[in-house]
Amino acid sequence: MSKEKNILVFIDWYRPGYRAGGPIRSLANLVDRLPFQFWIVTSIYDHYAEEPYPNIPQNEWQHRTDNEHVMYLGPGGMNKKLVLDLLNEREYDLVYLNSLFSMTFALKPLRYIQKIKAHPPILLAPRGMLKAGALSVKAGKKKAFLKIAKTFNLFKGITWHATNDTEADEIRQHFGSKQNIRVAPNLPKAASGKRNIPSKKPGELHLVTIARVSPEKGTLEGLQAIAKVRGNVKWDIYGTLQSEEYVQQCRSLAEELDADISFHGEIEPTRISEKIEAGHFFFLTTLGENYGHAIAESFLSGVPVVISDRTPWKDLAVKNAGWELPLEGDAISKQLQACLEMNEEAYLTLCESTLEFGKEIALAEEAIQANIELFR
Repeated sequence: MSKEKNILVFIDWYRPGYRAGGPIRSLANLVDRLPFQFWIVTSIYDHYAEEPYPNIPQNEWQHRTDNEHVMYLGPGGMNKKLVLDLLNEREYDLVYLNSLFSMTFALKPLRYIQKIKAHPPILLAPRGMLKAGALSVKAGKKKAFLKIAKTFNLFKGITWHATNDTEADEIRQHFGSKQNIRVAPNLPKAASGKRNIPSKKPGELHLVTIARVSPEKGTLEGLQAIAKVRGNVKWDIYGTLQSEEYVQQCRSLAEELDADISFHGEIEPTRISEKIEAGHFFFLTTLGENYGHAIAESFLSGVPVVISDRTPWKDLAVKNAGWELPLEGDAISKQLQACLEMNEEAYLTLCESTLEFGKEIALAEEAIQANIELFR
């Protein structure tokens, strides 16, 4: 593996953590698929975890693979001395920040590095945090921060990593039209083999969701769509039960429906494919996704999707890999009804074309090349 580039990375959570979902997988896929040396500084705690990762030393480099080196920081570990020491220990070609609002793993290192006269270039990935759905959560604080950031030019001199043109437009909307932006899509993991497809009878529908139960993931909207479907519906939801009040709202509505709905809580990354492949369709009524790794994983596994139109995945019906539909109106519930009534022959054809689409996105050379250029 090439060792031509050293990339210093700051991110709130990283593997073996998994509770934070997409950002962890986005970075992990970059590390696994690009020919660079990644030096990753992260927390010793998983998202919302009270105990640190077991058997992992803190505040020193752990060499996990040939190109993956991780330093897990304990409480108070992020400070100016640490950042200066990191920059002095080797020559980094780039500093890569993976958050917009994180004080510990974005704003602090950014501030310390900007004060150094000759520092490496800084690349910042907002990771979908500028989407309307994400900004609607704790909206007051985020709106105030964005105003301060723009007024005082907190992100002066950086380059932005947008994963698609929509995110590039969101960056310009909030920080001005003259921003230096590079566009490179998220990379999925490698495609899996052929799936063991469950039988599909008309009148039966098994949906699977991999996402935390939270307002921005649209769990309530999904329940409201299922309420209009007539037939034998099973929905398995895997993901962190993030807000007790919101989760209770969802449970209360689920109990009123004539459907088998289960909230399973957290799931380890190694079991995601297994759970997705057990269902007929992947289902996600999200209010906004920067990428949607679980959606991509569904394609890679040959599982067609029924999702909102607020993700980068478009024209799925043309690709015969599923449907992206508006949250407003009855489009999603009508499509679920059609999926429920689908027979085995039609379903098998849909799964085969979905798997072909998954192979295409996994092997897309232009996506890999765009990410290589991102770090050059």
